[in-house]
Amino acid sequence: MTSKKQHHKKKRIAVVPVVMSKTKLKVYLITSRQERQWIIPTGKLEKKLSNRQVAALEAFEEAGILGKLDKHFREQVLLQSPSGKNKRKTTIFLLYVKRTLKFWPEIHDRKRKLVSLKKYLKSISNKKLKRKLTKNIHA
Repeated sequence: MTSKKQHHKKKRIAVVPVVMSKTKLKVYLITSRQERQWIIPTGKLEKKLSNRQVAALEAFEEAGILGKLDKHFREQVLLQSPSGKNKRKTTIFLLYVKRTLKFWPEIHDRKRKLVSLKKYLKSISNKKLKRKLTKNIHA
C-alpha cells in the first residue's frame, strides 16, 4: 500500500505545444518511450533550471519543437503516468510552436504527430486542465 505522499514524490513538468495549421489550432503529441502511448512532452524537475526552462527543454529534446511559452498559462494537475501505475503532480505549460526541427535528441526514441485541438481536448480526462486550455488557447 502506498501513501499519497509517495504518489507526489515524482513531480513532473509538461508542455502542451500548439500550432496554427492553416485555419485550425493543433497540438503536437509524442509517443512515450515504453508504452508507445501518445502524450505531451514531460520531464522531471531540474535543479539548475526553472520549471519554464524544463518545459521548453522537454519540447526540444522529446519532440524537436522550439517556441514561445505562454507567459500566464501554468496549471498543476494530477496526471496518470504512461504506464498507468502512478499519478504524478504535474505542472503544465503552454508553448506556441515557432519551429519544428527535422532532427532532435530523441528522434530515434519517439514519434510526433499533430492532432486537432478538438481531438486533444476530448482525450483529456482532467476537467480542470480541459477548462483552462479551452479558455486560454487562442489563434
